[in-house]
Amino acid sequence: MLLSNTTKSDDSGVYIGIDVLFGRKIYWDAKQSPRHHILIVGPTGSGKTIALTAIATRLAKLNNATLAVFDVKGEYPSLMKFFTNKNAFVWDVTQMPIPICSCDEHQEDVIYNIRLFINTLNLLYKLPTYMRDQVHEQLVRLCRYCHESTLDNTLRGYLVEEPEAIHTALNIFSTGSESSVVTHLLRQKNTVIDLGRLFLLDPKATAVATLYILKRMLKTLGGLNTGSIAKVVLLDELWYVAQSAIEDLVNMLIRYGRGYGISLAMATQSIDDLNPYTDTIVESCGAVIALSSPSRSYWLRLAKHLNLGKRGIENAVKFVEQGIAVAKLYPHEKPLYVYIDPLD
Repeated sequence: MLLSNTTKSDDSGVYIGIDVLFGRKIYWDAKQSPRHHILIVGPTGSGKTIALTAIATRLAKLNNATLAVFDVKGEYPSLMKFFTNKNAFVWDVTQMPIPICSCDEHQEDVIYNIRLFINTLNLLYKLPTYMRDQVHEQLVRLCRYCHESTLDNTLRGYLVEEPEAIHTALNIFSTGSESSVVTHLLRQKNTVIDLGRLFLLDPKATAVATLYILKRMLKTLGGLNTGSIAKVVLLDELWYVAQSAIEDLVNMLIRYGRGYGISLAMATQSIDDLNPYTDTIVESCGAVIALSSPSRSYWLRLAKHLNLGKRGIENAVKFVEQGIAVAKLYPHEKPLYVYIDPLD
């Protein structure tokens, strides 16, 4: 329900902001929503990142959940400090490679991680079957003997026919780490996965890192079988994942809905970034928010997802200020014109 009688995020809902037309406070009752995911759309300079962070951190606070942020812009360590009053653990994957296996992991978990890595790499680079088999065999051997190395060093000879760009991805993965400390931090602490340097080198390698870490995290958290949210995951600049692995993203949104303890909070610049699965992604989100733009075509493309008629589009075009948005919050179908208040 939409509530206006409280002044901060509490058991009644997540504070979204101020109704531009009526001046009331707007809340999203996420606990009553069968869909905990959030989608924010907005052009550069619209306040998209601030809106995403504000709402996601309030949702996490409401549920006593931790946050994991995939950061390609280098903005989130300071944003997390501002919105949570705590320093998040920052993990730069170019400095601390992503572990495929650690010396203290069970064999079945190691095999799962290896298969996940190969499947993720294949999703973006389309490796031949014989090459996938060779890589699998080599990784099983390295993990069995707890050999510590980056994958670029150990697999380069197996991927000589592949483009050089694939080695950027291999260089951020490793085998034989002493413990699975990174996995535990992702589960137990607020974590910023710093992908900024990697993103400048290769957006596709960044998508590999994001998908692999996210899927391992979902596997760890997916067994919670709880209606409350345990982890809020922020995916800003969603387009870099969507353009390479849109079907995987859709599967995550559908599978990890209510009952799995996970909320994906996503932001992207254009609704077109989500084609051809825009309808499915929007329907999987309990909160859909579009930041302001003077472009009529921008609102025309968003109209059906926000239930905007002709008059609604006219109003949306008029409200062109940073932080102003049109929001559709489950279970209500009527769109709201709201200022996304960064202060709780």
